[in-house]
Amino acid sequence: MIIRKIALVLLPFLSIIFFNGCSNEAKSNKEYTVMIPNPFVYVSSMDEAAAGAGFEFICPHSVDGYSKREISYIKNELFQVVFSGGNKKLYLRKAIGNNDISGDYRIYNKTHHSKFGTYDITLKGTDDGFCVAIWSHANFSYAVTSDSPLSEEQIYFFVNNMK
Repeated sequence: MIIRKIALVLLPFLSIIFFNGCSNEAKSNKEYTVMIPNPFVYVSSMDEAAAGAGFEFICPHSVDGYSKREISYIKNELFQVVFSGGNKKLYLRKAIGNNDISGDYRIYNKTHHSKFGTYDITLKGTDDGFCVAIWSHANFSYAVTSDSPLSEEQIYFFVNNMK
């Protein structure tokens, strides 16, 4: 009888301990997060970026409607120039290889393949215009990515002025 009383008293406590031990809640007030390091190196000149990326990138020095220019690279891999103005950004990229380097993986309702000179260009966007343009030439990939839609003529301006 005594064993039965002890078991009835201990069983609820053991159940509480067991189920609390199996919970997914953190056992302390500390939170741990894991972040991927930013691979981009930000520099003040195109020459610095060319030295870091391992190749030159010729692109427009300025773009109407964008007041700020930021230059960066990923060592021996990618060269990027970002223009920003207000709440909009325009990314111009060049990288070694023949891949989609746009960094934009959204699904668009409009995809168009176009020929401009010797370049085969893939354009992605909405009914308002294109937000992504990608193409390759001479073992390099190029991309124009914009927060706000661009016309096909605006895209061709960048294609013509990026080397």
